[in-house]
Amino acid sequence: MIGVARPNPFADTESYWAVFDSAHGLGKIDRDIRIAGVKVGTVGEIERVGDDVRAELVVPAGVELHDDARAALRPHTLFEGSSFVDLEPGSPSAPKLDPGGEIPIERTSNYVTLDEALRVLQRRNRVNLRKLSAAAAEALAGESAAHLRRLLREVPDLMRPAGPAARALQGADRDELEGAIAGLARTVDAVAGAEEDLAPLVRGAARTSAGLTVDGGAPLDEAVRELPGALAEIETGAPALTDLVDRLDRLAGELNPQLTELPAALDALTPALASARPVLERGVDLVHDARLIARRLGLAAPEFSRMLGLIEDPLVEFGGALDSFNTTSAFGAETTEQLVGGGFSGFAAAHAGFQTRANNPERPGHVQRAAVTFSPDALTGILDQLGISANAAQAAAGEPPCRAIERVSADAARALRGLGVCR
Repeated sequence: MIGVARPNPFADTESYWAVFDSAHGLGKIDRDIRIAGVKVGTVGEIERVGDDVRAELVVPAGVELHDDARAALRPHTLFEGSSFVDLEPGSPSAPKLDPGGEIPIERTSNYVTLDEALRVLQRRNRVNLRKLSAAAAEALAGESAAHLRRLLREVPDLMRPAGPAARALQGADRDELEGAIAGLARTVDAVAGAEEDLAPLVRGAARTSAGLTVDGGAPLDEAVRELPGALAEIETGAPALTDLVDRLDRLAGELNPQLTELPAALDALTPALASARPVLERGVDLVHDARLIARRLGLAAPEFSRMLGLIEDPLVEFGGALDSFNTTSAFGAETTEQLVGGGFSGFAAAHAGFQTRANNPERPGHVQRAAVTFSPDALTGILDQLGISANAAQAAAGEPPCRAIERVSADAARALRGLGVCR
């Protein structure tokens, strides 16, 4: 049994897996795995995965598979029979596929069976084939055949430059194009997965396209006609805009060193702002009061203007009085000095506030006292200013005439006359 089932039971093997669209043709015998036509292993277990099948590939441990490995089911003979797995290990530069790894269905293929190939000969297909042949014959009638022959003659020259381009697309490892196609497939899958998000976008694009065709596309035509002028204006203003961008770039370069100091300045400013907050909060009431005062001043402006108009004339008169006080009198002294201290050597007064009898039973009411003392020297000065010599008056009559004193003060003349000082 061991010799039939496993001639070398001590052989070292590894198992990989490949996903196929169908396991048609994999029988109980001849389940070979071949690489470049040489048998290297056998197909092990077969299991179903959804609508696909998963086949175990048992190969010797020395056979290395890579991430880009491929597998295909092929018939042993032209007329089918059992199938074998044609295995391509992959590019040596690609990462190795770990034992137990899987070759996805994207890198596997199934051959087309003979009965599927003969289905093209069914009646409906034969009718369609005859219609296609008739259409081709009609298309090739006349000069079309000559043009087609000329095209076929030019094809080699047309395809010759495409060879290096196709080789370049393969990349250094001849797998870049394959990777690009695989990436495009993933992109298409992602777009398909975002169908719910794309549907509103497509509907919006459809509405936009419909809007562009309003009035037979006249608004769009007008916009296209205006576009050259707008582009010319943009081209004219481009140098100024470029200069502005250059200046902004230089300014940004100058500001950049200062930005490093900005965080420290902001940190230092934070306590000041925190301290200023209570002041600002109290300032709200101050601003409110200031607004109230300003509003009231605005309401009182007409009356205030009228008041200023009323005091203009008194201020003019008062100014004239001040000028008179600042002038020199006829006696040769300042008027203010003459009025205040010209004839008095002293002045004293006492005043007590009003008291009721309840406050002061002995002395209710006001108490006022005033005393004025005349200075003989001052009197002599007055007589001198009046042009009267005191010595001459005393020499003539022994005393000054009272009428001369009356010119200064009638009360003083009466008082002096009563004392016998003047005659």
